[in-house]
Amino acid sequence: MAEVLGEKRVAGLRVNLESMALVSNIHRASGFIRDHFERAILKDADLHWSAFVTLWCLWIYGELETRRLAAEAGVAKSTLSSILNMLEARKLVRRRTNELERRLVIVNLTASGAEVISGLFPKFNAEETRIVERLSPKQIQAATEAIRLILATIIELDGIAEEE
Repeated sequence: MAEVLGEKRVAGLRVNLESMALVSNIHRASGFIRDHFERAILKDADLHWSAFVTLWCLWIYGELETRRLAAEAGVAKSTLSSILNMLEARKLVRRRTNELERRLVIVNLTASGAEVISGLFPKFNAEETRIVERLSPKQIQAATEAIRLILATIIELDGIAEEE
């Protein structure tokens, strides 16, 4: 319905409707996915999406400096600070000052944090699988490749340097 209304609103403006439909649906899907996971999986763990992603990043990458962690989690540094306050209060992460560069803060998972994320992730992945079950393996691969290309284009357009 939103697409039809959107098409009517932009009629005559010389816009690319296919691009509009794809990008707006990616945006809508990401919001729906986030909300769904918070209700279906993360609620029981009393975590919101950004806290889960922060734990996941630390679980995958190991300890990270806050600037890199914010970038990987897709949040602002000020938002990350609030997330880390909550996770630290729950004893899921710990922060320490970098000994060589005192202005930098390093974050890592505690044993409890590792236990929480390793327990949650199989449930999270089962729900990921359920969400895409109507797609064939080829459709999943094509969608994944298309979204990766879109992300690479945005990174290039914005001049964002990807960290390894």
